[in-house]
Amino acid sequence: MDIFKSAVLSILIFVIGISAQGQDSEYNLDETYQIDQDGTVYLKSNDAEVTIRGSERSDVHLVVYHNVDVDGWELKSGEEFKMDVENRNGDLHIKEADRDGSRLLFGNVQKEYRIRVEVPRSVALNIQGDDDDYEISDIGSALRLDADDAEVELNGATGESFEFDMDDGSIRMDQGQGELKLNMDDGELNVRKADFSEIDTDVDDAELEITTSLANDGYYLFDMDDGDLEMNIAGGGGEFDINHDDNNVNIDSNFEVVSEDEERSVYRLPGGNAKIEIDTDDGDISLRTI
Repeated sequence: MDIFKSAVLSILIFVIGISAQGQDSEYNLDETYQIDQDGTVYLKSNDAEVTIRGSERSDVHLVVYHNVDVDGWELKSGEEFKMDVENRNGDLHIKEADRDGSRLLFGNVQKEYRIRVEVPRSVALNIQGDDDDYEISDIGSALRLDADDAEVELNGATGESFEFDMDDGSIRMDQGQGELKLNMDDGELNVRKADFSEIDTDVDDAELEITTSLANDGYYLFDMDDGDLEMNIAGGGGEFDINHDDNNVNIDSNFEVVSEDEERSVYRLPGGNAKIEIDTDDGDISLRTI
């Protein structure tokens, strides 16, 4: 047994001797890639600071910086970090390369991971992430984002389709139009000024604050459990049909009361024929015009 322990200890000392280092190999990427003008950029990352900006360029400019500083010991096997970028049928696919092996860190770890993407305004975005921060601006086509524990800042987007599937995070939009789809657990959505013709939300313990005009014959669905909704109507009108357990509904004087009881309230806002359906359990609902 003593011989076995000595052999294991010798192997560990050897591995530590060849694997210990104070800093990972620094990774830099700065390249341009072709894409169809009606194509889609697919981006998959983890724990990165991501900036995406639309412009008048016809190709995609991608800049990636990744570095890990380790003040201590590191045991690792497998390949170093790198990005895989592939043009496929006119679309551009960007993702972290798979790294087989294992890694064990001892001590203080500092990580820098930044992704900067400049794209033609006409291309769509399809993003997957985990624990990322996003700043997205001036895109002119559809956006789909599937992420967990993410922070999203969206400015100047002129596309007609926005789809978010998130667990715990926050989304801030300065504007929006067309269709908004949201699936969220414990997060926040804030839309400062929009012109949505359709909203479809399925949330649990989320807080939603949306300022939008209502399209004539538009449809707006809020399926909520223990979430709060503050809806500011910037134009248009319609019927608001609210199913609730606790009647925590506040409206301003511009809304007409059609009916109110313990489980359902119906209100009418003159100025249009939009249909708004709200289904909530124990949430607070606030409706007002601005």
